[in-house]
Amino acid sequence: MNKKIASIASLSFLGLVYCSSAAAEIKPFYEESADAWHCGYKNNMGEIVVPIKRYEDCGEFSDGLAYVGMLAKPIVGSESEGYKYLQGFIDQTGFLVIPVEHEVVESLYAEYKDFSEGLVVVYRNGKYGYMNKQRELVIPYRYQYAGEFKDGLALVSQYDKDGIIDRSGNTVIPIKFHSLTNYSEGLAVYSEKNHWNDDYSYGYIDKKGNISLKAKWNEASIFSEGLAVVKVGDDNHGKWGIIDKAGNFIVKPEYDEPNIQVYTDAFGIDDGYYKKGRINMYKYTDASDPYKSSITQYTLDRQGNIIKKKFYSNWDSIIDDFVEDNDL
Repeated sequence: MNKKIASIASLSFLGLVYCSSAAAEIKPFYEESADAWHCGYKNNMGEIVVPIKRYEDCGEFSDGLAYVGMLAKPIVGSESEGYKYLQGFIDQTGFLVIPVEHEVVESLYAEYKDFSEGLVVVYRNGKYGYMNKQRELVIPYRYQYAGEFKDGLALVSQYDKDGIIDRSGNTVIPIKFHSLTNYSEGLAVYSEKNHWNDDYSYGYIDKKGNISLKAKWNEASIFSEGLAVVKVGDDNHGKWGIIDKAGNFIVKPEYDEPNIQVYTDAFGIDDGYYKKGRINMYKYTDASDPYKSSITQYTLDRQGNIIKKKFYSNWDSIIDDFVEDNDL
């Protein structure tokens, strides 16, 4: 319950009950039938707020709203190429505040979008823009890719180049990089093409677009807790190490992988960077044949010291452990 509301003695008991229930965030739930999964929403008492099968996809809440999706059937006799996924948004009472009419891109799956910092990515005719909660298009459809806003900035692409914009649509970092990541701890990973071959090198830029660490690694990940994993060497023989923000190695390049290798879209892996002072790194017993090799997982602290290690027969056994540990 909102503390300011609770402090107003003149409010009725029913008003207080309403505010309390409205503040409780509803959660999506799923049920499987013979042909598909269906979703709805329940409150924290287990009561159904949004009935099952009203929507075909139900998202978690982000920025006060949750996406809901439906598969739109083509109009008979139209020139439509087929089915389209559409999305809208509900509030925490289950009320549909934005109609299910906004097109969703489908690649391997429907790419539903969440609100972030008051804006959501929208798509039309092959281009992306941004809409606010009043359903106003505040940044026009002009990008071939558009990411969520974080700390007032979002990653966008035009003409196969990446850059950064602010919430007004102003270009903060010129759209000129072969690739960029979102910012983490004030730095983003960028890449540039090597002059002597067709490979790319990776480095880091700050929020003004200045090069903080020149591109010189074969792969690089975002910074977390002041550290990042980078790769030295090609796909077949390269090794991963860990650098600080000055570009100095605190762990020399000696590991074969910095994250769990998953060959499915069933779930994502949250790995490859520091969390609570720990990171997992991996070595193959036979690096020449990763798919058949056994693997050792090393848990390192922020000084690069090995504090734990565990042997696995293959990637599947590591994934099984991950799924069990994270209740997936």
